[in-house]
Amino acid sequence: MTPMLPHRVVSLATLLVTGLLLTGCSGRGGKTVAVVNGQVITEADVARRMTKLPASYRQALGGNQRRLLEEMVLETLLFQEARKRGLDRDPLVQELLTEAKRQIMIGRLMEQEGQREGPVGDPAVAEYYDQHQAEFSQPERWRVSQILVPTEPQAKQVLDRLGRGESFGGVAEELSQDPSKTKGGDLGYFSRGQLIPEFEEAVFQLKVGQTSGVVKTSLGYHVIYLADHQLPQQRGLGDVREQIVQDLQNRRGRSRVDQFVGQLRRQAHVFIRDDTAQASAAASPDGGAGDDQPKAIPDAPAAVPAR
Repeated sequence: MTPMLPHRVVSLATLLVTGLLLTGCSGRGGKTVAVVNGQVITEADVARRMTKLPASYRQALGGNQRRLLEEMVLETLLFQEARKRGLDRDPLVQELLTEAKRQIMIGRLMEQEGQREGPVGDPAVAEYYDQHQAEFSQPERWRVSQILVPTEPQAKQVLDRLGRGESFGGVAEELSQDPSKTKGGDLGYFSRGQLIPEFEEAVFQLKVGQTSGVVKTSLGYHVIYLADHQLPQQRGLGDVREQIVQDLQNRRGRSRVDQFVGQLRRQAHVFIRDDTAQASAAASPDGGAGDDQPKAIPDAPAAVPAR
C-alpha cells in the first residue's frame, strides 16, 4: 500500500464504502417492495436508507420513496455486477476499503469520546442563557423592497406607475436595475447600520405599507416600499433551550476529544526522523523559511483528524 493515498482516492473510498453500506439490503422486516436477481428489498430497507441520507438529499427527495427505491435497485444491480467481475478482490478496491474503514473508525472513536461527558442539565443551560442573553436578542428590523434606476426622471416614472395602481413587485421586475428585481425588489430584513445612510434614513421615515418618494444615493435613484417593521425582541429560554443544549454539548465534546487526544500522545512512543522534516521543508515553495517548518512531535496534542 502506498504511504499516503491521494485526496481523490480517499474521497472515492468514502463514497465506495458509503455506497456499499447503503446498498446492502437485509431482506428482513416489512413488506417486500422489490426483488433484484433474487435479492429482496423490503420497506424496512428503504426506510433505513432514507434515515442515512444527508438531510439536503432527503429534502430533495421530498419523501418520494419510489424514487429512492429505483436508486436502490440500480445500486444493487451495479453491486451484483461488480462482485460478478471479482472487483471485491481488486487491489485498488481493497486499498480504498482499508483506508475508508480507517477513517470511519477514527470518526466513530472521536464521536464516542465526545459523547462521554453525558447530557447537559437544566442548571447549565440556565447559566449559559443568563451569561449570553445578547446572543438571543433580535435587534430592531425593517423589511423593504426597492426599485433602483439610474436617473431621476426614470424614478419619477416609477412613482407615476405606482400611483396609477400598478403593483410594486411588477414594476420592480420590469424596471429595477438591482438584482433584487427577480424577487419583486424584496431586499429582506435589515438592521440599523447595515445599509447606506441615505437609504436607511428614508426607510425610517416610512410606516409599514408606505412607499417613499425618490431617494438619491451613490448607487442611483431608489423608490422604497416598507413591508414590515419589527421592534427589538428578546427570545426566551424556552425558545432557545435546544440551541443552547446543542452548543454546550459540542463545546464539551470538543474539550473531551482534545483531552483524549492529548492523553494518547503522552502515552504513545512516537519517533519522526529529522531528515523527514528537513526534506519536507526543502520541498516547500518558500524553501522552508518561516515558522511553519515541520518539527519533531511536541508534547501538545495533535490535531484531531477531520471527519
